[in-house]
Amino acid sequence: MQSSDFRLMSLDAPPGAAVKGTRFDSTGAIPMSGLRWHDESVVTEATRAAVFEFVTDAHAGPTTARYRHRYEISPSGSGSRVTYTMTQESIERPMWRLGLPVVRTMSWRFAIPMYAGRGFHNLLAAATARARSSAPAEARA
Repeated sequence: MQSSDFRLMSLDAPPGAAVKGTRFDSTGAIPMSGLRWHDESVVTEATRAAVFEFVTDAHAGPTTARYRHRYEISPSGSGSRVTYTMTQESIERPMWRLGLPVVRTMSWRFAIPMYAGRGFHNLLAAATARARSSAPAEARA
């Protein structure tokens, strides 16, 4: 369910549940660019059914950046509410669209939420499908 111009291309993580300190690597396609992100991430908080947070050191060509990704999970009716925030903590030698003030502002207000939102909704859909398939038969009816 990913777009061809912005997608996760690889994910290398140890088996099992991610806990604080777990490290993983990923690569991804960047919209309107031939460059690829090469990310190194570490889990900074993993409180089951409440918070999952990791920090990513990202590299794309000459650009390096650090992002904090945080998922907060709370009960809501018969399910859960998940809130995702992504914070750019630093960036060096940014691509032109993240370096020019007006373009950077427009990217963070529109493009990044659109692309990150698509991935977030895909993640929620996969989690929902997995939860439904592992629920007892009477709960799925």
